[in-house]
Amino acid sequence: MFNYLLIVLFFVCPITFGQASHNFKIENSQFEWQKVFQSELSKVEIEKILKEKGIFKNLNYGKTEVSGEIENITADYQGAGKNNWNTSFYVQNSSIRGNFHIELKDGRYRVTLNAINLKTINELSDGGISVMSANSVQPLSDFAIRKGEFRKGFLKADAQIFEHTFNNLFDFNNHNSKSDEW
Repeated sequence: MFNYLLIVLFFVCPITFGQASHNFKIENSQFEWQKVFQSELSKVEIEKILKEKGIFKNLNYGKTEVSGEIENITADYQGAGKNNWNTSFYVQNSSIRGNFHIELKDGRYRVTLNAINLKTINELSDGGISVMSANSVQPLSDFAIRKGEFRKGFLKADAQIFEHTFNNLFDFNNHNSKSDEW
């Protein structure tokens, strides 16, 4: 019996504990990142933060929602605990842009980020062959999804980097507003 239990634990533990937690999903053939944040911030306070940060563009305000775009966001792979050696080249050499939609309810807000694209910063070439041309735009889904499923390499490393970056970008609870008193 004890041996049977050890065998079961040997196979179950890597499956359950080895999976990285992320908020990416594929819904109706759309790749998006969606997360609910707990917050006591009002809609007015969130709108003020969006304006102050200066990285949120083309803001549209509804009764209980805000939408817009992000651009020129660098993936924070170092903040996610990675370095140059264990980070994919496309993550290091791209800036992020996409569309966001924030829905507000009592004590929480839900962020949906879609149309996530990566814009190449520098041209990568080797021996006269261009691997990535500068300023090319490619959907993040090209790196994250294959045949309707998440790529294992994306889930293993890159999802953690983007998860960290998007959490920091949209978690408004720790935002320090600019003060007129200095």
